Amino acid sequence: MGIGLNGLNSGITDTYSALLGGGSTGSGDGMSSLLADYASIKNGSYGKMMKSYYAKVKEEDGTESSSKSNSKNKAADAASASAARKFYETASAMNGLDYSADNMDKLYDKVSAFVKDYNSLIKTASNSKSDAVKAQADALNDYTYQNYKLFAKIGITMNSDRTLSIDEETFRKVNEKTGSTNVPTMTTLFKGMGSFADKAADRASKIYRLAGEGESVTSSKAKYAGSMGSASSTDKTNSSSSKKGTSKTAKDAASATAASALYKSIEKLGAANISNDDKDSAYNLFSALVKNYNDLIKKADDSENSNVIKHSDYLKTLVSGNKSAFSRMGVTVNSDKTLSIDEDKFKESDMSNVKNLYTGAYSFAEKMTDRVNQIYRYATQGQSLSSQIYTSQGGYGAANTGSTVDTVM
Repeated sequence: MGIGLNGLNSGITDTYSALLGGGSTGSGDGMSSLLADYASIKNGSYGKMMKSYYAKVKEEDGTESSSKSNSKNKAADAASASAARKFYETASAMNGLDYSADNMDKLYDKVSAFVKDYNSLIKTASNSKSDAVKAQADALNDYTYQNYKLFAKIGITMNSDRTLSIDEETFRKVNEKTGSTNVPTMTTLFKGMGSFADKAADRASKIYRLAGEGESVTSSKAKYAGSMGSASSTDKTNSSSSKKGTSKTAKDAASATAASALYKSIEKLGAANISNDDKDSAYNLFSALVKNYNDLIKKADDSENSNVIKHSDYLKTLVSGNKSAFSRMGVTVNSDKTLSIDEDKFKESDMSNVKNLYTGAYSFAEKMTDRVNQIYRYATQGQSLSSQIYTSQGGYGAANTGSTVDTVM
């Protein structure tokens, strides 16, 4: 059966009237209402009205969602905390392995354990009721993805569920020697400061703090907590000790203050417009950084906290590795690893030397701030410069998204 024009017109009229507020069902009044509604659509007034309405609805929904989100962010998560602590220990231990080509059997066992503990953490944290924990799991997954090409070289692939898989045959065939023993892809991924394992361990520490009660994964409570949450008596800190590096848990206010000052100096230099047109400003910023760096090195050298000393040594090694870059701008790395700056030579140099070191993604500044943040974290036993002073995710600039393909200059 066909539909007459009058019936079609009436149906359209009823539809538009229902949508746009027309109250009459009469054909004449309906057509008039239809034309008026059509005009409101054409001139844009109807669209503005609908945008205003849905914006209000979205705002109300957002308020409710934010309230729920804040509640989730505070949720404790013992499973994620446990997985984070385990992965932190595994990832940290990767630095001390023998990465020679004739040690592949042991390396395979250790890397397999790394993959297993990584998978446990990523699964548990991704399903956490805490939005903050889930955000850190996402960041860890993103960082892993940035390095998937390096992982593929040693037989490690990323799965669709964000876990990792290792192929033993591919792993054992890795043969990329430089010199006689070194396996460079593995050392890039797992050994030393700035490696994937180093940064992944730092991410695990953040997950541990967020999933628990704010404790650092390196604290005595985290390391030795049993069923009753007690610490081993043989590892408790002797608060009266004044010997250098005698404890891993001693707080160090002097080093923390110095680290905070250096962190701010790096941030200011990185944010500045460094150019040859204003070398005086560049010199003032850089000389302040040199002063704060030297102060941190001296304070850390006298620390009672062995972890503060260890990461201070890493920082010295990082600076020493860029000795030639510093020399081009009139900065000398001294025998005690402090810095000296010659004002005349600095101002005679090209300011692009400063920009290359202290601005942009994957720069020396990113590695430096990572290490300074570690010193502060151990000196305060769990706090983070980046989360307290600058960003919720940590790091300076793009420090947390850098690829380990980048190496020290």
